[in-house]
Amino acid sequence: MSQAGLLMGLAPGQALETLRQPLRQLFNAPRVRRTAQGRLYEGDGQPAIVFPRQGTGPESTAALRRTLEEVGFRAHDWGHGRDVGPRGMGLQRWLRKLEECVIDVFEVTQAPVTLIGWGLSGIYARELAKRANPLVRQVITLGSPFNTAADPQRRCQVVGLLDAGPERMPLSLRNALRQRPPVPCTALFSKDDGVVRWEQCVEREDAESENIELPGVRHEELASHPQALEVITHRLAQPEDSWKPFEQAHRLFS
Repeated sequence: MSQAGLLMGLAPGQALETLRQPLRQLFNAPRVRRTAQGRLYEGDGQPAIVFPRQGTGPESTAALRRTLEEVGFRAHDWGHGRDVGPRGMGLQRWLRKLEECVIDVFEVTQAPVTLIGWGLSGIYARELAKRANPLVRQVITLGSPFNTAADPQRRCQVVGLLDAGPERMPLSLRNALRQRPPVPCTALFSKDDGVVRWEQCVEREDAESENIELPGVRHEELASHPQALEVITHRLAQPEDSWKPFEQAHRLFS
């Protein structure tokens, strides 16, 4: 049967998908799975570590990790229970401890790891990418107030958890938090967050940095909203070393 005859026997959506397959192969584009809630992109075992929202533990990221596993990624919990900040340990010692998880996942999978941080833990993810960048593929943050320049009065209670040690975090370290890691970064944010100010969750965009707004999404919904899942799975499914901004990369196949 000719391709034209084959397409005539398919439903419109199936026919369109059939036509797109050669284009996907040509551009090495990720496969897409359509659900009642929206699009999810399929993986080939790419590893990711998912860090919980401040004040919560693995239960807060269980649904996200399960979704990632279902569409073909290897999702790992951060392994440290509930996130209450570094406390008296100080941020640098805390990061040295968290770095062990990145090393362990890399050694098991033999592939660079995507770090997904939510709220406070997005700051951990960015800082870990600076410390262990050869092992880190990219960073995805969900409502993470890393842009300390937007909070000069230190009013953000989430970032304040980093000041809970014996002394306040030095100004030089606070300023360093807003410096982008040497890997691609995607910052998801919402102007309706309700926990952190959106201005603290974005940075200047460049060839390896993007900000994606999720309108109407509350802070506690950032890891489960269908639009967030579409972005996260698309970022994970990109071919290695072929990072492009989300809007540019998925436009042809949306």
